[in-house]
Amino acid sequence: MSTSFFILFFIALGIALLTFKQRDTVYPIKFKKLGLLSFGLAFLSLLSASFTIIEPGYVGVPVLFGNVGSQSLPAGFHPIFFLTDIYKMSIQTKNYTMSSVNNEGNKAGDDAVATLSRDQLILKFDVSVWYHLDPAQANNVYSNIGLSYEEVIVRPAIRTALVNAATKFDASDVMSLQRDAYTKMVTDLLLQELNGKGVVLDKVLIRNVEPPTTVSDAIAAKLKASQEAQQMEYTIQFAQKEAERKAIEAQGISNAQKIIGNGLTQNYLQWYYISQLKEVVSSPNNSTIILPYDQKLTPLLNIPGKKGEK
Repeated sequence: MSTSFFILFFIALGIALLTFKQRDTVYPIKFKKLGLLSFGLAFLSLLSASFTIIEPGYVGVPVLFGNVGSQSLPAGFHPIFFLTDIYKMSIQTKNYTMSSVNNEGNKAGDDAVATLSRDQLILKFDVSVWYHLDPAQANNVYSNIGLSYEEVIVRPAIRTALVNAATKFDASDVMSLQRDAYTKMVTDLLLQELNGKGVVLDKVLIRNVEPPTTVSDAIAAKLKASQEAQQMEYTIQFAQKEAERKAIEAQGISNAQKIIGNGLTQNYLQWYYISQLKEVVSSPNNSTIILPYDQKLTPLLNIPGKKGEK
């Protein structure tokens, strides 16, 4: 019930009380005082109805006798005609979410958008759209659409943009490399749908893409095969490096053997044999020496015996 109704009610009551003629019957109530009180209440109501305050983040749409004003009222204090009704509409950024997770979006239950891709596969999208009301178009939105413009304009536009854009992409592309391209196309289509509707699009967020089971299994198999190929490539590279290392090592051993073989003369071997034999004889841990019979050497060495032996 609007304030103007109370104003008219108090004025009518005041007039009725002031014009009431008392007869011989004695009434305990002073009708004149009640009439003045009614006029006082009508005046206070008239005073409060003659201005309005619009909070930050809102605009006011004036409506007088069913006619919507040509301009909306910005935030602040505004004097108005007392019979004017003001409908406040938010111009703050809003979020409209459609999700398969229960109670996560604007609608309860599974509200994900099912679409058909170019390769005839069903994809389900979880999406969030940021938008706000154009302050300059608030009066037109109220007049032509109403206060529930989200359900009338925003929600159908989101569903239409998602469905139309999905027909331009394969399912595997939307879920991987071309996600950004798909999001951009949805944004462009939404801009076209909302153009001239008084709603300004801020951003589109594709939060999740749920593929059919066959596609998810194929993607998992492809990923596994890719990982196995990478592992095999690493194994081959490791084997090649190991073969190169062994070849280098073998070449080094061969070169060392050639150098050593060229330097091992008969005289050097005889000298080295005698010097090593001296070290063995001089060791306190050895008492017996076995000489190879095929060496043409005459060992003129004193072999110390054990203590107590003559």
